[in-house]
Amino acid sequence: MRSTSRVASTLATLLFVSQAPAAEFATNPARTRELIHETSERLGPDAAARAVAEWATEYGRHPETAADHMRACLHAVELANVEIPVPSPRTAVAR
Repeated sequence: MRSTSRVASTLATLLFVSQAPAAEFATNPARTRELIHETSERLGPDAAARAVAEWATEYGRHPETAADHMRACLHAVELANVEIPVPSPRTAVAR
């Protein structure tokens, strides 16, 4: 079994709570990125935490389909190759 990074899991959770059916994003990396961005914007500054709360609620409501949908979201995030900007290391300042 392969390991999933925390970032990929968070992005997949955002995709999951976008309420888009897997057919809409499964083979379309651009749409995957759009849905993640739109959901993040909708949920605001605490998007990751709010997405996890919505994700848990949906798992409770639809346990029979939630696991398959989350697997589809994780796979779509992997295919989308979403780049996360990482700040460059600080350079020392000579005095």
